[in-house]
Amino acid sequence: MNFHKYITLSIAISTCIYFMSCAKDGKSSSIESIKKEASNKTAKCPDYLLKEKDNNLNISILLDLSDRIEKTKTKSKDSAYLSSLANVFVNHVKNKKVILLEDRIQLFFNPEPSDERINSIAAKLKVNFTRETSKSQLEETLKLYSEYPSQLYNLAQEDAKIARGYPGSDIWRFFKDDVNDYCIDKCHRNIVVILTDGYMYHNKTEMEEGSKTSYLTPRSLNALKLNNSNWENDFKTRQLGFIPANSNLNDLEVLVIGITSQNNNNPYTQDIIEHYWSEWLESMDIKNYKIKNADLPSSIEKVISDFINN
Repeated sequence: MNFHKYITLSIAISTCIYFMSCAKDGKSSSIESIKKEASNKTAKCPDYLLKEKDNNLNISILLDLSDRIEKTKTKSKDSAYLSSLANVFVNHVKNKKVILLEDRIQLFFNPEPSDERINSIAAKLKVNFTRETSKSQLEETLKLYSEYPSQLYNLAQEDAKIARGYPGSDIWRFFKDDVNDYCIDKCHRNIVVILTDGYMYHNKTEMEEGSKTSYLTPRSLNALKLNNSNWENDFKTRQLGFIPANSNLNDLEVLVIGITSQNNNNPYTQDIIEHYWSEWLESMDIKNYKIKNADLPSSIEKVISDFINN
């Protein structure tokens, strides 16, 4: 009798442990399921967007508001370039299915201008197209990018007069501190378009590491004496160039427009500036880039179109 009681008690205990184990496993499985579901819901890039990544444009425009804009030709060309960018962007959007719309274009300066009117214009030029976008918004974007750039440059010149000079454009610092946060989204094809003459200088970002610098000015370029056909070998031997501002920017594409030479005594100046930029972008793991001189707006529109659509 005692033996039978012992067997019965053992079976009961084993059964209880089995069900408790099952309940625990079920609870654990349920928790994992909830975690997985929550993870899917909070993922930064839903699958349907990730599949269309290369077709989802995220265009960031960085304007060089340095003393280069004192030139009337520069202002008019930049305004035309911005209008061309808007045209290419809007045409891209028009060719997409409405349900797949997830495209944006935005404007940046570094440092931020003190005149709030300039920042207000930049806010208006930040446009995001989604499936709720109307046709009127497309036309409005073209209008904004056609009318506002000239106002923006006029205000920037007023701002410089009040400040008694241009602070320069801190492109180097923008790539170090801001490009990851502002210009790269894993759901999109990320493109930064920089309108600049190619010189890079800001008084708060003036650094040197060996022969490399965070800046390039007409004066510093002249001092290098790269004024013969052997300049490229000399450049490499002396290990010249920009200090890398970032790394692993392989999900970023860069189009630089407006490179100009301010040195009529050196026929290689523009080539040298372009070489500075090429090496700098490659040092930050940017694979797809194009550097273009300041040219007729009609010619540059094709450059913009080819870069964005190919």
